Amino acid sequence: MAPTVGQHGNLSLLQRLKLFTPMMAFLAIYLSLAALNFGYDGLLVAFQAMAPFIRKFGEYNATTKKYALPTYLSSLMNSLPFLGKLVGALTCGPISERWGRKAAVAILACISLVGVTLQTSATTAAQFLVGRVINFAMTGFCIVVTPIYQAECAPAELRGLISATIQFQIVFGQVIASLVNFGTQNLEGDKSWRIPIGLQFIVPVVILALLPIMPESPRWLIAKDRHDAAVASLRKLRGSKTSEERIQWEIEALSSYSGNEGKGSWKEVFNQNNRKRTKIAVLAMFFQQITGQAFTSQYSVVFYKQQGFTNAFLLGVVNNIVSLFCTACTSLIVDNYGRRPILLTGAFLMSAFLFILGGVGTTHHPNQSEKNTMVASVVLFGGAYAISWAPISYIILGEVSSLRVKEKTNDLAVSVSVLTTFIVSFTIPYLLNPPYANLGAKVGYIYGSFAALAVIVAYFMIPEMKGRSLEEIDQLFASGVSLRKFRGVQTRRIEDWEGKGVVKEVERVEGS
Repeated sequence: MAPTVGQHGNLSLLQRLKLFTPMMAFLAIYLSLAALNFGYDGLLVAFQAMAPFIRKFGEYNATTKKYALPTYLSSLMNSLPFLGKLVGALTCGPISERWGRKAAVAILACISLVGVTLQTSATTAAQFLVGRVINFAMTGFCIVVTPIYQAECAPAELRGLISATIQFQIVFGQVIASLVNFGTQNLEGDKSWRIPIGLQFIVPVVILALLPIMPESPRWLIAKDRHDAAVASLRKLRGSKTSEERIQWEIEALSSYSGNEGKGSWKEVFNQNNRKRTKIAVLAMFFQQITGQAFTSQYSVVFYKQQGFTNAFLLGVVNNIVSLFCTACTSLIVDNYGRRPILLTGAFLMSAFLFILGGVGTTHHPNQSEKNTMVASVVLFGGAYAISWAPISYIILGEVSSLRVKEKTNDLAVSVSVLTTFIVSFTIPYLLNPPYANLGAKVGYIYGSFAALAVIVAYFMIPEMKGRSLEEIDQLFASGVSLRKFRGVQTRRIEDWEGKGVVKEVERVEGS
């Protein structure tokens, strides 16, 4: 028997893939395209190790007789753009709530075009920095609107797989950037860094060209009382194999559900019904960043060069290919195994590899074997992060918040994430380098401690929501059941309701 959307019980990966319609497959790739530029731009900081870039924006050191980027400039280039990301995130929520998800996607593409233009044509460090700040506003839009849209449009059986595509595209962008950096590192003159930056024009142009194909979120349209448009949108999403009667019934059920009636205020984000959900979203995004991913994604190439590796850019490519493979694995297994087991395992492994890095880093004059161990620890940490907290935090962000305050909750959680990333990115050069803390690889102890704390947070604070529709998740939180016991709770889907109104009864599975 062919699987259908709304079918209860566990489905195999093959059965889940059969639920994909052409439009769902298109949206899984298209909407996360902005994240590709996010990952690409984030890894382009590796061009700070390129001689032409250093000569262009750096200072000459008479003692070493070499050009170098001042520590303050390196810190600003890697941290200040996150303020642009914060502004983008805070702006995206209201725009997405008032004018829709498509409007937010169109604006993020236009922002990207402006930011890339400024960076590509930069003649001063100030212009280059302004361009990066503006371009990072695009990433703020991306990580707010993409999880919301994907969670609202994807069937519960595919939500984990589709929502994980945002992290896959981020890592894919990093792989492309590392390959481009590797290929252009020996070019003479400014083209060695202008070409990699200029390639970022491709994604926003593609997004704007294909925007008319993208259907608006049916749940958003229902919240705006645009019933006919919601029917047309859902018809596109479900495909031609779904009957018109089924489409109409699903729209009527969504319309009758009180959670889809309008939008709530900021006060509602923190009321008794939502504060627990808000806390989960914030914690998921906070621990996605505080565990030191910026060290591996932004500074790994610089760190490898400091350890004396002449193939630092190639090692960066290896690091990102491993992360890409791990993220792809998560997309395929997260809807079968769930969120919690992967988060717990990933945080434990992240902590272990970081502590190994810190331990080896205590050696004052590491030999080649010890340097290889440090590189392996960084790569394996990146893999553990890519298979767990990197993609699953976005999945949780998209599914945990109440439909009435989803934009505001995501705004808050992403803002916390951006501020955390800003602090981590700003402090890393001072933690790594002389004449400041000069910790080097010993930063593994700091971030490893946060990763260990993430294990505790995942166990006590992150519930299992795999296979549940967004309306079922509302029922779970309304039930008052402990977060750790969500997996054993029986809920009812909209498709099973016999009449209008919210289902208030949530039954425990016998023996759970």
